[in-house]
Amino acid sequence: MDRGQGAQASPGRSRPPDARGTVGARQRPGARLSPPWRKALRTLHVISSVGLLGADSAILALVIAGWQGTDPVIIYPAAHLLGLALIVPLALLSLTTGLALGLLTPWGVLRHWWVLLKFLLTAGGTLLALFVLVPTLEDAAATALAGRALADPFALVKDSGGACGVLIVTVALSSYKPFGQLPWVPVRKARHLT
Repeated sequence: MDRGQGAQASPGRSRPPDARGTVGARQRPGARLSPPWRKALRTLHVISSVGLLGADSAILALVIAGWQGTDPVIIYPAAHLLGLALIVPLALLSLTTGLALGLLTPWGVLRHWWVLLKFLLTAGGTLLALFVLVPTLEDAAATALAGRALADPFALVKDSGGACGVLIVTVALSSYKPFGQLPWVPVRKARHLT
């Protein structure tokens, strides 16, 4: 009997539906979110990740303008404000929701290459944003407000551009899901329906 959409499990042996709603699918022990909660968490993750890319793109546009000679008293304090108000909270939210998705859904954190790579890139990017980009933007804002010229305004362009590039790679990893499963994940044998 086909256990596809709408099929009923035999009495007394009911199993929860899988991600597609198919009755009879086995869930991984770590998968503890129901589909509505999983969708809500994934939506929050996508919103925070896209917001992070947008905020970093705005900072990139500002520091490019500063590098090209726009008034630094306007540019660098605004970039620093975006870093504090948007980059830090969105990076932390993206990292937290991504980790929660990995731990609470069938994807796992250590099951697929793309999830592990995306997690490592997001964690590294969050640390760099907290300890490199935002402090550098703060120094640039203080320097500009003191009426001094920045020593190397192109360094901020490189930092912010690199961050945008990493975020674009994480989007591509989420879209294409390359490289398959990690070597220590057991290969599932196909179950034949009789």
